[in-house]
Order: sequence, then structure tokens, then C-alpha cells
Amino acid sequence: MPIEQAFTEQFCPGENTVFILATPPAPTQKIVLLIHGFLSNKNSDTNLDLSKFFIEKGIATVRLDLYAHGESDGLFLQLSLSRCLLQVSGLIAWIKKNGYEKIALVGSSFGGLIAIHTAAKHADIVSLSLKCPVSNYPPLWQKWFKEDGLANWKERNKLVFFSDNRRVTLEYGFYSDLLQYPSYQDAAHLCIPTLIVHGDADEDVPVDQSLRLFETLRLDASRKRLEVISGADHGFEKPDDFNQMVHHIEEWVMRFF
Repeated sequence: MPIEQAFTEQFCPGENTVFILATPPAPTQKIVLLIHGFLSNKNSDTNLDLSKFFIEKGIATVRLDLYAHGESDGLFLQLSLSRCLLQVSGLIAWIKKNGYEKIALVGSSFGGLIAIHTAAKHADIVSLSLKCPVSNYPPLWQKWFKEDGLANWKERNKLVFFSDNRRVTLEYGFYSDLLQYPSYQDAAHLCIPTLIVHGDADEDVPVDQSLRLFETLRLDASRKRLEVISGADHGFEKPDDFNQMVHHIEEWVMRFF
């Protein structure tokens, strides 16, 4: 039977990060790091489904709660890409310290953005899989809140909006922090086999971002793949769409292990 253990570590000073390590019955040096999206958590449907599959294949998984998500510490209004990158880099160091030598990285939506920048700094990652990744976040906020909304956000330092029936408050630092990260520029330097899975009916993150990301990757054809699922939305809510998405990720990760 697989074993799941909960851990709490401080990868950022004074901030607890909670994560679950799932291990198969036999020892392994292979592990998949699963990064959830904005307003999600370590136990998302995608993370749990993928974890179950890889455990059955004899591969460990680790899934964390990002800053201010799930059981991890933090005030949501102080969320930033920089904080999340520190978390994930710290977790990768923890993974290596605990004997795992082959690490595959899977990121969903905002977690995909985190995964892109993480992979750019960790060339020893075995493979990268991106589910409807946010490749370029600032233009989305510009589209959602227009110039006046962004100016008001900057002046008041707080933005309040509703997402998935949840009231969300973010400081302007979230947006200004994003501007420090040239995602396509970092992606152009990736040397890791990269899969992108995106639905062409995604209304949250346009599939055009993934089309550009794919073209930006300077990888051989055998080391990069773009799978566009017709009619799929951002959450891959239709069972067939969801199954296609996880299958593509499973196949890609296994291919490079």
C-alpha cells in the first residue's frame, strides 16, 4: 500500500509550507512534484489523480500548498510569484536531500507559471508538464481590470474581486511582482523536455498564450509537445477532457523517467 506523510517546513523564514509526500511500497529515486493553481490546493482533482497513477507505477509524488493556500501559512493578500518560487525551490532542495535523484515537475495554471520559472533555474529537472499554464500573467490582469482598475489598485494597494464565488483581496505587490518575470524569455532558455496541455475553450487563460509559449521553446521536436484539447475549458470539467489531459501528462512524465 502507498504511504502518505504530511510535512511542515519553513522554506521562507517564519512561513510554514505544508506538503504531502506519497511513496510507493518499493523504494524509488523518482518523484513527481505537483504544483496547483490559483485558489486551489495540494488536493486538487488533477494532483490526486496524477499522484494515484504515479504511485501505481512505483514513482513517488509530492504535492504542496502554495503560500496562503490550503494549510500553508500566509495572508492571501500578500501572495506573490516570488514567494511561491522560494517555496518550490526550497521543496526541491528538500526532495534532493531525502534521496530523490530524478524529479519531474507538473504545474497547473498559476502553478504552470511557477513551474516555468522553476525549471529555468533547475536544469536537472527530468521533465516539465504544464496544464493550461499562465505563460504571461500581467496582460490578463490588464484585460480584466483595464487601465483605470489597475491605477485604482496601485493607488489603494488593494484589489477586491470574486473568483469561484470566493471574495479575494490582493495587494498591488502581486501585480508589480509579476512584472519582474519575463516568462517567455525564461522559457526560451529551457533545456528540459516540455509538454503543454491546453483547452481551446479556456476563458481564463487564452490558448494563444500556450501557442506562443510552444513556439518560444528552443527544443527539438522530440522534446516538446503541445496538446490542444478541442472544446476543453480551463478546469477540464468534462470527464473526457479531464481524462485526456491527465493521460497526456502521465505519458510525458513516464517517457522521460
